[in-house]
Amino acid sequence: MTWFNGYDMVRFNFLKPDDTDWAGFCVWADTQSPVRKDQITSKYIGPNNEVSLSLLPDTDYFITYAAYDAFGTDLLNEATVQLHTLSEESILLPVLTEPLEHIAALQVKSSTAFLKVASAYSNNNHRAIEELKTSIEDGTLVSSKVLILETRVDDAESILQLEQETRANADEAISQQVLLMGARVDDAETAISQELIARANADEALTEMNTQLASRIGDNEAQFNDKIQNLVDADGALSQRITDQSAVWNSDIDGKITAASQSITTAYADADGALSERIDSLSAQMGDDGWMAAIEEVSRTIADGDGALGERIDQITAGYDDQLVSIQQSMSAQGSTVDGLSAQYTLRINNNGRVSGFGLASDPNGNSEMAFLADRFLIAHAGGAEYPFEVVAGQVRIKEAVIERANIKGAQIDDLSVNTLKIAGGAITANQVATAADAYVLANGSADFITTGFMTIGDGVFGTGTIDVSFTIDATLEYDASCQVLLYTDIGSGWMLNKQITLGISTDNGNTYSRYFGQVSTVVDGPQVRVLARCVSGAFTPRSVARNFYVRDIVMTLNGAKR
Repeated sequence: MTWFNGYDMVRFNFLKPDDTDWAGFCVWADTQSPVRKDQITSKYIGPNNEVSLSLLPDTDYFITYAAYDAFGTDLLNEATVQLHTLSEESILLPVLTEPLEHIAALQVKSSTAFLKVASAYSNNNHRAIEELKTSIEDGTLVSSKVLILETRVDDAESILQLEQETRANADEAISQQVLLMGARVDDAETAISQELIARANADEALTEMNTQLASRIGDNEAQFNDKIQNLVDADGALSQRITDQSAVWNSDIDGKITAASQSITTAYADADGALSERIDSLSAQMGDDGWMAAIEEVSRTIADGDGALGERIDQITAGYDDQLVSIQQSMSAQGSTVDGLSAQYTLRINNNGRVSGFGLASDPNGNSEMAFLADRFLIAHAGGAEYPFEVVAGQVRIKEAVIERANIKGAQIDDLSVNTLKIAGGAITANQVATAADAYVLANGSADFITTGFMTIGDGVFGTGTIDVSFTIDATLEYDASCQVLLYTDIGSGWMLNKQITLGISTDNGNTYSRYFGQVSTVVDGPQVRVLARCVSGAFTPRSVARNFYVRDIVMTLNGAKR
């Protein structure tokens, strides 16, 4: 047995057993296990291998099914499955309609390497200093080494400065190094700054490296910054790297033109769990409020005692000032001791505040959903010449379809071609037609020439219908014959005369007869109606006498609709 889950029903498909005495299936649905087999939980007994059950939404069910034969249920074939019906509320639409914030361009800051190197320059034309010393400061043993190399010729100068130091006392040990390198001529300048630190004490162990490389001419600048840190203390362990790159060019026409990137990589573990994360950002911008484009990629994994999360978010933004468009792709897989396993994928676009997109999700019960938020959804051939399937303006448009089984609540069909048509009695409520055989009416007598059973009007609750009875009357023998036609209807409260007409017929001579076309109509209100039409022979027109008649070509039509 396989099942197709819904929020108000579940459809089951059974594979029929090979037993020659198989007769059908039994299905019970209960909210507890073992399933109680009673009149309330019994949902189906019969031979169909496809069964649809109406169940409550967002509910745990236990479904027991078994095959039975002419002697009763074959319990050896009994089995039970557990399922959770879908919630009526969509998993994804609240996510797809959430506001999608745009990404801002990275803010570029001037490198501090220039300030650090500038403070190291002296007024000497050239110097070379190397100093090594050891001392004790407040119980701390300090060992240091300084190397300075500097040259100057007119407006051109360069410098290299290296400072190394180690410190140690009973509580802490530190080793650090500072390297400064620079060169400048007029407005052109370069700078390199690097700091290395290693520190250990009873509470923590730290290693850190900060590197800056920068070049500039006037206000135009390119720089690279890299910070690496490893820290272990009593609370946890951290490893992190932050890298920034930027290029800035100033234009007299467009203002500041910037290109920048940033990467942050973090790994952290403590007693509560573990985190691994990477954030990469790119941006390019013309002027402060001009055209810009930005990309951000976030990858994250988290694990703790209650569960685990893995997610990736990629987003691109482009535009200018407050006219922006963004596209975001988000993927996540999550496990929880409380909520179970779930996964979600979404792709969304924010175009000046109008959000659209689609997504795929699987909830902790294993139920899946795919949702689309768009003004138009279509499927086209590979050539793109036509759209066999399209949803637009709230309408589903299908070019051609092969449907094995359809349940249509309301339909308007312009052109219908049916090979085999099976309609239950009284199932058609409009354009119902009835015919009758010829009826013979004796002179001064009467005959009911059509009588129908009850016919449904509209939806069978309350409707309005128009009834038309058409016929022809043939007069026999002699001259100046006449008759009356009476139309009766019954909507469930008994027969009532609705319409009466008089028809006069004159023959050409005694050897022939004349044919006359007649029609009688009425309107009725009610859930159902039956019709009776009667012809009465008599002298109802001047100079007429009662004659014998034939009523032929009899047709009754009912057009009905619900109110």
